[in-house]
Parts: sequence; C-alpha cells; structure tokens
Amino acid sequence: MKFGLLGRTLGHSFSPPRIHSALGNTNYELFEREPSQLQEFFADPELQGINITIPYKVNALEACDIVDPRAERIGCVNTMVRKDGKWHGYNTDYDGFVFTLQHAGIDVAGKECIILGDGASSATVHVALEDLGAKNIVHLSRKTAPFYGDAPNYYETAQIIINCTPIGMYPHNPANLIDITQFSKLEGVVDLIYNPRRTILLLQAEMMEIPHCDGLPFLVAQGVEAANHFQGESFGTKEIEQILRDMRREKENIILIGMPGVGKTTVGKALGEEMSRTCIDVDHELEKEIGDISTYITEQGGEPAFREKEAEMIAKFGTQTGLIISTGGGCVTVPKNFAHLRQNGRIYQLTQPIENLSTTGRVLSSGGIERLRELEEIRTPMYESFAQCIIEHNRNAPETVAAILEDFEANLL
Repeated sequence: MKFGLLGRTLGHSFSPPRIHSALGNTNYELFEREPSQLQEFFADPELQGINITIPYKVNALEACDIVDPRAERIGCVNTMVRKDGKWHGYNTDYDGFVFTLQHAGIDVAGKECIILGDGASSATVHVALEDLGAKNIVHLSRKTAPFYGDAPNYYETAQIIINCTPIGMYPHNPANLIDITQFSKLEGVVDLIYNPRRTILLLQAEMMEIPHCDGLPFLVAQGVEAANHFQGESFGTKEIEQILRDMRREKENIILIGMPGVGKTTVGKALGEEMSRTCIDVDHELEKEIGDISTYITEQGGEPAFREKEAEMIAKFGTQTGLIISTGGGCVTVPKNFAHLRQNGRIYQLTQPIENLSTTGRVLSSGGIERLRELEEIRTPMYESFAQCIIEHNRNAPETVAAILEDFEANLL
C-alpha cells in the first residue's frame, strides 16, 4: 500500500514524510502530478491514503465517492482514504487550524477576524472560525473586494488576522501583504506559512507582543489527524507536540551576535560540533567573496559599502535552516538584518568585559580600549534589541554552549 502527498510542485514540502514516519508509516511519498494526470493517479489501486495540497483540494473532493460532511461544507478535501474500494474524503486542515489557535493561546470567540486570501485554505479557516464563534469574518483579497489595500478600513476594529496566502513563503521571503502595526485592537495573528518560521507578519506581531503562530503546528496537527484516518489510530496532542518539538530543534537557526572579539566564532564552532550542524561565520564567508575586509573598506571609501555586502550575505544565509550563524560585530547597525536573522533563528548576544575583547586584525574596532568603549556604548542597545537571550561568555566555550542549548531547548515551541 502507498501513502503520500499530492501536489503540483512540492519542493517546499520538507515536513509531511517526516510526520508520518514518526507515527510509524514509512510508506509515505511525495507525488508531483500535472492536472492531466490526476484521473490516472486517483485510479492507482496501490494507493491507500493521500494528503492533498494546492492546487488539487477541490479536484480531490470531486474524486471522492464519499465526502465527510465537514469537508463538504468547506468545499475541499485534503485527506483521502480508500475503504472497500471507495475514496473517502476529509478535511484535516480544519483540525490543524483549531490546534494552532489553541497552541498559540488565541481565542476567536466573539472577535472581529480578517482572513488574508480566498483560496482553499481560507475556506477551511473561515468555517473553523464560524464554528468557534467568531463575531465577524472578512476576507481581504487581490481579486475581489475588499482588497488588501482596504486594510486601513479595519485598523480600529480587527482583532484577529490569519494569513492564508503564500506571500512571504520561501524563497520569496521576507515579503508581506499588509502592515499590521497599524491595527489598534489586534489580539492574535496566525500565518499558515511555515518556511520561514517567522514571516514579516509574525515579526511584527512579536514586536507588538501579540500572541502569534506560524504554520508548522497547523501542518503537523493536520498530518497527525490524517494519520489517524490512514492507520486507524487515535494520535493526539502528545504526538503533535513531540513531532513539532523535534522539527523545531532541527530547523531553527542559532544566531550569535556581540561585540568584535567577544568569541562568536569560537562558540559557533563549538555549537556546530555539539549539534552536528554547519557553522557559518559571516565574516569568513565575506572574505571569500571580497577578500580582506580592511582592504575592501579602504578601497570602497568607507564602511557603508561593506555593510551592504554583509547584509546581502546575512540575507542569503538567513533564508536557510538548521545552521549556526556567527555574525560580525557591526551587523546590528543595519536594521534590516534583524528580519533576515530572526525569520528562521533565535538570536543570542554574547557578552564579556570590554577589557577581555580581542582587537587583533579587527579594523573596525582598532584604536584600543577607548574605541571599544565607544562602540560598546553605541551598539549595546542595538544588540539588546536584536537578541532574544543574552549569555555571558567567560572564555569557557563548553559552559557557554551549555547555557545556549538550555535556553534553546526551553524555547522550541
């Protein structure tokens, strides 16, 4: 028997096979098919269970012999199971969305809700919001009114926003449809995108200290519910959270920031060895591209040209996952670097007394202890605004690594 995920393009789908493998189903594959191949695909007698993603959720409903009433009401199917030779259709995205709200601590009952998008996922979210008692549900769309440009009409009323579009998804990140910082009554934000973990929408919600969640809990929870249909099991919250934790651990970057000479490269290498991860040193990667940094700065007439090159390098690695990234001491002076680093990572500031910092070979911090004090005064607020955790590094790499890993594990979910 075969199980798997059906879609037209599945290069971004790094998770579904892992979810089902963790639940004991090792016969789960990815099936990329063109519309003309669907009839033959659904007729394959070896297929026992299928998950369906865009753009085939309506086609899946039409291919089913029996459709669950909830999926019928939503108007699309994302899970198909063959029973006695007949295809039964379900919508487990509904379960995934309800779990996501619970996971994020977002209550939609009696709330004014905005859904971004009008596709199959938005239909599922709409029905779930109705069932959960939302007061009013508005869809903003590119195609029909109200449009995304009409968002200002809801600045004073909207309480919940859910993004059901692919805007901001890898590799087109960061990008966003609306600026949520203008919404004065916002209480919760969900973005169904899971790569990157934090879209611009979610970074704004984080800055506003509003409950928010990406799409990975949605993906895992709907997959676990689909597995219940496939395997006749009753997996639940325990399994969802364990899979989610394991995937977070694997994908979340660890970012190191701090003063020049504080020890980011040393700690980064030690973390890479401890976690069996690739360690990226941004300065070293820049030297491969532009040569000696001090020479480049001199030839380009100053620091700004270097900072722009550095920002390009940070943007490149920030879209990737599962890395240790050691940054240059001045990366925090370019505000846009925050979104590129935070989108897939947890940022750690390393500190130690200014007298202990190394200045050897560091053109931007040359000038001795007084120059370092000047830099520290300017940059400390920047480091603190970037960092989610501050770690005192006392030239004891194992101790620092242990402190980082303890915090990392405590904040996976």
